[in-house]
Amino acid sequence: MKDITYTMILRGCAVAAASIIIAGTTTASAQQNADRRTAGDNLPELGLPLDIPLILSGNFGELRRNHFHSGLDFKTQGRTGLTVRSADDGYVSRIVASPWGFGRAVYVTHHSTGLTTVYGHLEAFSPTIDKRVRAEQYARETFSIDMNFLPGELPVKRGEAIGRSGNAGSSGGPHLHMDVRDTRTGDPLDPMVYYRRHIKDAVAPEVRALGLYAVDGEGTVTGASTLVPAKFAQGFTAWGRVAPAIKAYDRMNGTTNIYGVKHLSLEVDGKEVYRRTIDRFSFDNTKAVNTLTDYAGVINSGSWMMWTLLPDSEPLGDMIRTVDRGTLLINEERDYKCRWILVDEHGNRKTQPFTIHGRKADIPEGSRKGSLIDHRGRNTFNVDGAEVTFPKGTFYNDGYISITSTPSEKYLTPVYSVGSATVPVSGEFEVNIDVQCPPATDTEKLCMVRLTPKGGSARVDATWRDGRMEGRPSALGRFTVTTDTVAPKVRPVKPETWGRNGRVKYVLSDNLSGVKTYHGTIDGKFALFELDGKTATATFVMDPSRFTKGKKHEVTMTVTDACGNTATSHDTFIW
Repeated sequence: MKDITYTMILRGCAVAAASIIIAGTTTASAQQNADRRTAGDNLPELGLPLDIPLILSGNFGELRRNHFHSGLDFKTQGRTGLTVRSADDGYVSRIVASPWGFGRAVYVTHHSTGLTTVYGHLEAFSPTIDKRVRAEQYARETFSIDMNFLPGELPVKRGEAIGRSGNAGSSGGPHLHMDVRDTRTGDPLDPMVYYRRHIKDAVAPEVRALGLYAVDGEGTVTGASTLVPAKFAQGFTAWGRVAPAIKAYDRMNGTTNIYGVKHLSLEVDGKEVYRRTIDRFSFDNTKAVNTLTDYAGVINSGSWMMWTLLPDSEPLGDMIRTVDRGTLLINEERDYKCRWILVDEHGNRKTQPFTIHGRKADIPEGSRKGSLIDHRGRNTFNVDGAEVTFPKGTFYNDGYISITSTPSEKYLTPVYSVGSATVPVSGEFEVNIDVQCPPATDTEKLCMVRLTPKGGSARVDATWRDGRMEGRPSALGRFTVTTDTVAPKVRPVKPETWGRNGRVKYVLSDNLSGVKTYHGTIDGKFALFELDGKTATATFVMDPSRFTKGKKHEVTMTVTDACGNTATSHDTFIW
């Protein structure tokens, strides 16, 4: 039995990606695929989404916090406003506008190929698309919108402009994000298959660190459990069951960016014991990316060390193939000759040998603290005025979890510690906390929060019902209930410039429960303020077709947080 807090594993970390490598060479099927991709055999040809050379800032399948990266990020030369073109004939099937995620995104379905392409972080839609979107946004009086279309409503041709590149949503800088998806399943596919010949890459992956983890109660690693390049030759010393790990990235020509490694395998004494490839995945299962790493290392230090350990639930299915569930049995006093093999989509290869020195040693007893968890069933626990329920499949492993309460004078309820934040879960679970409200308490102001290690807090989606707050967090940690009676803040940004440049801006913020809605009007009429989640800035560009120039205008911005507190700013300017 493994300890669900991962005390079963010595500390380490992870990154990288995939593998169809055997005995140091690409498998026959992988080589055939590579040949087919080069020749374009049986693969639809997709047009270029940009009019500039394709250089990547991110590739498919990169390990990200709680998700795999679902496409390719194309650099846009540090600029916004580049024309974005449809990769093939089809129709616009979906349009999204949001402060987060892809920001503005266009989905184009291509019936002839069974593919759907997605273009994210756009600065603007094409005029035809924008007309449909704005009409709906004004009708609903909201910027955030998700619209679906039928074939024939918004047809597009290969190479037709569908928008302009930008930096909208959860983007870290100007670029175009592009997905290629299986229309039938919605699964993202690796777009590199279609654009490989347009992207230069003669640079092999690089290895940053090696690690070796001991399985709790079944193995031990003595001395260093993590090695940096200068110490790779000294290897590891171990006994019993262990799991190797690697921190590695890919590189490409003409850029200093790092990327996920496409193909990854591990050999021990000439025999392959682990391989992985990420050619596609399901959005329903994208959080399982956290099982590929020492998640504790990611949470505690931001270090991404990938391990071979296969979880009990095997959530990634055919993506990974292992021997002995990704562990090695070191039971002979000898040197075990190992090597990692890393290959990118262009065939650039890096081989990294290392040694595990088998030396007899006492194996510490395993950790058995807390309550038993069966990952295949529903698990419910009660402690001091709280009930915690984990639906079937919440955990990736069987093991143990500790749930405790600590009295608190700061909050309305005790603080409930539910497992460790360093343990990944597959989705939402239930935390229900009894609340003894002071007289005349407005229950709308009650707020369940998850406390952060640095003393902060984050709101948990929760509902007041029959004397308790019923919450649905998606990560383990410490939970409690408090009140939010403080109104949001609405701050005009350089109002003295509004009349000159015609751009009306506000920064919207909230101290606890977060901004839930905002609504702006100018001269009493709805104004479509576009919210950038990164900067919390809501912007409206004055439109002469809606407002008269050369006069004084009155602006009203009203913001409401998730606990119903409201703030309003009234401002005037001449434009």
